[in-house]
Amino acid sequence: MTRMGRWHVALVALAVLSSAGINATAEQMQSRAVDTGVDLRVPEDQPVGTIVGKIPTKHGFTYRFNEPPKEFTLDPVSGEIRTNLVLDREAVDRYAFVVLSSQPTYPIEVRLRVTDVNDNNPEFPEPSIAVAFSESAAAGTKLLLDAATDKDLGENGITNDYKIVDGDIEGKFRLNVTVNPSGQTSYLHLETTGKLDRETTDFYVLNISARDGGNPPKYGYLQVNVSILDVNDNPPIFDQSDFSVSLNESVPPGTTVLKVTATDSDLGDNSKISYEVTDTEKQFAVDPESGVITTAKKLNCPKYCSNTTCNMTCVLTVIAKDHGVPRQDARTYVTVNLIDANDHDPVITFTYVPPTANFATVDENAKNGSLVAAITVTDLDAGLNGITSVSIVAGNELNHFRLENSSSVYIVHVNGVLDREEISKYNLTVVATDRGSPPRTATSFLVIHVNDVNDHEPVFEKSEYSAVLTELAPSGSYVASITATDEDTGVNAEIYYDFYDGNQQQWFFIDHLTGLVTTKSILDREIQGTVELNVSARDGGPNPKWAYTRLKITILDENDEAPSFSQPQINASLHENIKPIKEILILTASDYDQGTNGSVSYYLPSSIERKYPNTFVLDPITGQLSTVIELDRERIPLYEIQVLAKDQGFPPQSSTATVLLKVLDVNDNDPMFYPQRYIESINEELPVGTNVLQVKALDLDEGENARIMFRLESGGEGYFDVEPWTGNVVLQKDFRKAPETMYTLKISCKDKGNRRAFEDAIVEIVKTSQRNNLQFDGYNGYNFKVLEDDGTSKPDLGRYVGKVNARISSDTISYYILEGDSKHVFKMDEKTGVITTDSNVDREDKMTYHLKVMAKTGVAFGFTTVNISVLDVNDNYPIFIEDKDEIHILENMAVGQEVYFARATDRDSGSNRTIFYTLSYNPETNFRISETTGVIYLNKPISGEPGSVMFIEVTATDNGSPALAAKHSISVIVDDVNDHTPVFDHTSYETSLLESTLVNTRFFAISASDADLGANGRISYYIAEGNTDGKFGVFPDGYLYVKSLLDREEKDYYSLTIIATDHGKPARTSQVPVVIHVLDENDNSPQFTNTTFIFKIKENEPPDTFVGKLTAVDRDIGRNAELTFSLPIAQNDFRIDSRNGFIKTLTSFDRESLARITGQNYITLTVTVSDNGKIKLSDSVRVTIYITDVNDNAPIFKNTPYNVEVSEGAAVGASIMRVHSTDADEGLNGDIYYKLIGGDDLGKFSLDEATGQLIINKPLDRETTDRYHLTVIAHDSSPTVQLSATTTITVQVNDENDNAPVFIQTQMRVSVLETEPVNKKIIQFHATDADLGINRELQFSITTGNRKEAFFIDSYSGELFLHKQLDYEDLTSYVLNITATDNGNPSLSSSISFTVTVIDANDNAPIFTNTAIVRQIREGIPKHTPIVTVTAEDPDSGLNGKVYYSITHQDPNDSKRHFAINNITGVIHTLLPIDRESIDTFRITVAAYDRAEPPSMRLSAEKLVTVIVEDINDNAPIFVSMNAAVLDTDRLGRSTGRGIFIMNVLARDIDSGTNGLVTYKLIHGGNDLFDLHRSNGALTLRYPPATSEARWNLVIKATDEAVLSEQKSTETYLTVIMGGTELQGVTWTNVESVSVAENEPAGTAVLNLTNNYKSGLEYYIVNVTGDGRQVDRLFDIDSSLGILSTAISLDREAGMERYDVEICAVSSGAPLKTTTTKVRIQKII
Repeated sequence: MTRMGRWHVALVALAVLSSAGINATAEQMQSRAVDTGVDLRVPEDQPVGTIVGKIPTKHGFTYRFNEPPKEFTLDPVSGEIRTNLVLDREAVDRYAFVVLSSQPTYPIEVRLRVTDVNDNNPEFPEPSIAVAFSESAAAGTKLLLDAATDKDLGENGITNDYKIVDGDIEGKFRLNVTVNPSGQTSYLHLETTGKLDRETTDFYVLNISARDGGNPPKYGYLQVNVSILDVNDNPPIFDQSDFSVSLNESVPPGTTVLKVTATDSDLGDNSKISYEVTDTEKQFAVDPESGVITTAKKLNCPKYCSNTTCNMTCVLTVIAKDHGVPRQDARTYVTVNLIDANDHDPVITFTYVPPTANFATVDENAKNGSLVAAITVTDLDAGLNGITSVSIVAGNELNHFRLENSSSVYIVHVNGVLDREEISKYNLTVVATDRGSPPRTATSFLVIHVNDVNDHEPVFEKSEYSAVLTELAPSGSYVASITATDEDTGVNAEIYYDFYDGNQQQWFFIDHLTGLVTTKSILDREIQGTVELNVSARDGGPNPKWAYTRLKITILDENDEAPSFSQPQINASLHENIKPIKEILILTASDYDQGTNGSVSYYLPSSIERKYPNTFVLDPITGQLSTVIELDRERIPLYEIQVLAKDQGFPPQSSTATVLLKVLDVNDNDPMFYPQRYIESINEELPVGTNVLQVKALDLDEGENARIMFRLESGGEGYFDVEPWTGNVVLQKDFRKAPETMYTLKISCKDKGNRRAFEDAIVEIVKTSQRNNLQFDGYNGYNFKVLEDDGTSKPDLGRYVGKVNARISSDTISYYILEGDSKHVFKMDEKTGVITTDSNVDREDKMTYHLKVMAKTGVAFGFTTVNISVLDVNDNYPIFIEDKDEIHILENMAVGQEVYFARATDRDSGSNRTIFYTLSYNPETNFRISETTGVIYLNKPISGEPGSVMFIEVTATDNGSPALAAKHSISVIVDDVNDHTPVFDHTSYETSLLESTLVNTRFFAISASDADLGANGRISYYIAEGNTDGKFGVFPDGYLYVKSLLDREEKDYYSLTIIATDHGKPARTSQVPVVIHVLDENDNSPQFTNTTFIFKIKENEPPDTFVGKLTAVDRDIGRNAELTFSLPIAQNDFRIDSRNGFIKTLTSFDRESLARITGQNYITLTVTVSDNGKIKLSDSVRVTIYITDVNDNAPIFKNTPYNVEVSEGAAVGASIMRVHSTDADEGLNGDIYYKLIGGDDLGKFSLDEATGQLIINKPLDRETTDRYHLTVIAHDSSPTVQLSATTTITVQVNDENDNAPVFIQTQMRVSVLETEPVNKKIIQFHATDADLGINRELQFSITTGNRKEAFFIDSYSGELFLHKQLDYEDLTSYVLNITATDNGNPSLSSSISFTVTVIDANDNAPIFTNTAIVRQIREGIPKHTPIVTVTAEDPDSGLNGKVYYSITHQDPNDSKRHFAINNITGVIHTLLPIDRESIDTFRITVAAYDRAEPPSMRLSAEKLVTVIVEDINDNAPIFVSMNAAVLDTDRLGRSTGRGIFIMNVLARDIDSGTNGLVTYKLIHGGNDLFDLHRSNGALTLRYPPATSEARWNLVIKATDEAVLSEQKSTETYLTVIMGGTELQGVTWTNVESVSVAENEPAGTAVLNLTNNYKSGLEYYIVNVTGDGRQVDRLFDIDSSLGILSTAISLDREAGMERYDVEICAVSSGAPLKTTTTKVRIQKII
């Protein structure tokens, strides 16, 4: 479809003249386009009213749009075209329309191009797309992307500047732009730079920008989701490069050796691994899936001996291969050592959490069964020699822990309730024993620290704190020290402080770690006098606990607040003319200080008295502002009054506000006309209702008081009236009928308060035809000068200024000043024209007057301009510009430095405004002043103290004669300079404090002083050196405080350097040393050297047997480090030496009895060591003493029966659970082995005999079997009789996401009407998934094909909806990729292709181009001539897009159609003859409609076709002037020697252009005596004839000026009668008035003239007038009979209601005699 707005192209079409009943023939269009054209340009987005350009115009023509476009307006006179809407080039970029002129009509074609501005961003077809690269893609591999487009054009359009702006941090991609040779959109490729690695990054989100060429540029963005596809580029990797394992040389075939594991970073088959051994390997086999290596036969390995050791070793190679193409593999080596003797002790290894820790930890709230540590035992022996058992033999007397065997690892679990506050550390003795004969053992110690759990809240030392501060306390000042404690330890006891409420002003700061509260910013008591801070303490536990307290701070007042008005500008009002003293308002300033600091007084600055002398008074106590004089709004309508409020504090504070006093109007002024006199000439043809002129009046009042109403008091005789509210004088009646030549109107005015103007306005209105111009002797006006009146004395009135004169001299001439002097400074003598002064002349008020002066006599008048320049007199005093009464200077200011710039102005001019400055008061000549500039300089060094005041007075004098002067007083305040350094009161300081001094404690004060003032004397302190570890701080007041905890054992001496600095600029500083000694306190407890002590004694040993020795240390010194050991008093089994720590028995022990009574084979003691401090500190340790036992217990399963869940996707070889049993025996009697004896017929599982680990042996499939019931037996390893127990394991197989969704959709295509509403459901998709639960929950999405986001899909229901309106004309079908994705992890998905076909609807009406169609045809062309083809387009399809045409209207004469149209081709042709003189322009409305069915659905559009008829010369000129003229002999006498004008001959030709242009020629009857002007038809007599009486019959020819065709002409007779005497005694009998009917044919008799003259007369019409104006010769008269008849058919509506016909009767004999009469044709009926 052709885009709207393109230029209309005139086509030569084939017109099918079916209406004429002829065959289809091709004819050329008998019309042509517009001759005159203009091309314009305008940028888009310009505001309404923007000038587009002008069309070429002709004088006297007006212009209009043929089809007024809504986007533009046209000035009908100037031809200027402006915008009427904001244009959008992207919507319409070109306009073409036709402008038609007034009659005679000619067209102008305007072609307008809308130029582009950069108002559109580049756009990609889709906001985001998905692409994929193989990770093996070589550098330079390309993918084609859709390039961006830009609706703008040219340099504002899209450039080839594409960039990746985000998502490519690694630089893996680049963009490549290839220019399209066709000039269309370039090709955009995304390239890889190579080295893609899916295993490193498998997905990129790139943000690509496109830039246009505008300035500034605009950008568009495209998100490219790049998926990296896997290739088999990674070989499998074993978790170890080689393995080593020991086996008993007698192990049977099938014995598991070990399991190897390899991983592959690829995906899918590329990562699936199979295991194999080399073909030459016969002794070992490997499971291809699990990697488990087993023996294939009885082992026979080579023997290698070195020194005294011989080893039998086999080495096999295991290969791991992936399933990719091509397959990749990896190799590892397994060394199998065969051991044949029990010659190695077990080795115990502890594994902590985390693995890097050096000891085990457990939370005190750990649940029963929580893992504490793992114990791994290795034994290099083979068989039973290498099989070990592990037991805890000491340290677990309270049975807080238990040991469980899991495979080859023993797990230490919590077995009871722990309490860190009771026991914070355990030391377990762990013994590992192998099954050799004899057995070998190993012992190790497992230290378990009990971690604190946050089970205590912080506690504040006070429930409430208080403090008192002055509001001038500097930032950082001490407020309070908040302290809380917590019984927990570690992070749980770390306390963090904060404000949770009350610090809304942000005045205070709390150290989050120490609780120190200081000031953060300057305080303000006036805002808040008491502050209650709510403080919180939070411990550092993972689930923190809180405590709360309150700090109440009282702030003391200082005079820091200046009084403040409620607003800096106060608006007030007062009526003028009110008698004083009148209260204006009461001022109130607030000072929130207390006492005298808050007591406020009010003052008016001295500048107010100078500005408004003796006008206002302000009560200092109440603040009442009053007037002392009457105010006059017309003199000063608004006062700006500055008021001062000052408090009584020391030093006092003050502030100012400005009162804007508006003087309200009172109706105290009469309105006044200005100008007061008006004169205007108007044409008699002026239409009724026209504004003639506007009288103007002004009223110095305002608002309604100044609203003026006008009234006509007299004059006008009904022809004129005045509009009451505008003053417009309006013509009321037809002025042609006005009998008077001039009308004088008297107009009054009054305001809304009925105050009337003292003088009424005089308005004189003269008929233009009767007006005469008066000229002044001053051709270019007049220029006068006058000296202004002295403003210091009374004005001198009546002074002569100048005189004006009219060129003619007459006693009746009057002179008036009309405009330019609204204040009536001058007056003019009406008779003489002399101008004199009439009031005060003030040059400063107005320097030049431009007066409009009128001279008038009768109906003659004229105007001139009088320019009066006012000369200056020295009548103005100098006035100081700056009203600055107070200045500040520094005490050390240099002599000669500028202090102040005194500036004054003088309103006079010339030398009268030249000002000189002097110091009229200057004590001790401290200052000097520049006489010409007014700059004041310091003349002497300043001797006054800071804060002192000096006074000077400046006088400004002008250069006038006499000179005038003004004075200005200035206060000079001496300001302080920072010239003193702070001084400490001591040269050094020394102090000591205990190491237990609390954080935030203030322990020592230092002090310094400064002799300066203000900030220069204010001192702050800081620590410069010696405080690198931040142990100390200093407050602004010089107090030192402890900033962090002290520890004498780390450092017992500090040497600090304190700096004192003032607040001057630049600051001055001094420093002092401070020495601090830290004293010892008993703050270190004794510490045992071991966390636990383990000793062994044999049972039945006698009393006093030595058990072991304990050792401890203490970091304190002196008596604080003297140690004493002790045992609990309640025990009777052991004793300890208090000095050396030796432990001995008090009784003999039996292990079996101990185990029976206590359940343990050991005894645990708590030993305490104490120091000798004033407050004794101590430490405790657990001492474990072990005994012995026998095999008398069978294994016992715990938690039986077992239930376990496993995923169906669990890998073969994966361990899914562990069965666990215990045996109270020790050694081999307590070692347990396991075996799977039932429930696993398919061999899906295996059970580790040593650890009880249940392992997957074959792949599981939930969809085949979802539950297994296994039977397990456990037996001990007694060398004699083994004991056993059985249990069951239920294995529940859980679902894994191993099935992709499957669509069950059958419908893969749907059709949708393009007009379907948004959100309409189109179809619902269905899919199934064989998995369970979340793995079968599906979500639907549209992955590709959703162009312009036309559709959206409900992700859960699968319902597809329409998201945006479809457009068949834009896109006819969509191919959507519908994807169903399950919610598994990772998710699986399936996709189908679904087609949506868009069905066309009749949603587009036919569209004509927006170009105006104007054609020009010649009149007289034959009927059925084709003239133009109109074309409309419809983007719909089928019948919806098939266009038919018809003509719906023709203007003018719609009932008589002149044109028809071919409804298929759109060819317009003529139906009737065309006559331009009847109709010169046709406006044809053409309708285009589509053929949609049913007809009610059809859409249509209309187009205006303008046909302008061009003229052909088919009319001859017709004479309309009189056919006779009478020449008076008096005119001959006055015109002797000159050409005598007789009349204008006039002929009209109704053709246009040169065809209607008429020329005249005298062809007979007086060529030697008369001249006839060729163009205007002026007939003149060359010279007076010889006889005084004559009559000529002239033949005159009128010819048109046709150029392209034959000229046409007409001849007429004109009788010229000269001289003759008046016929006496002729009486006319019937010439009063007659009536005639309109529309009668030409030649209709109107009147037969009759008279009493007996001889013959010849009759001639010499003039015809209508309503007083000359008209065409509408009537003829028979020269002999005197019968008056119509010359044309008369039309009352087009003509006039009455005519006067002047008829001349001439005697037929000699001498020549004439007489005239008038016939009034009163009314045409």
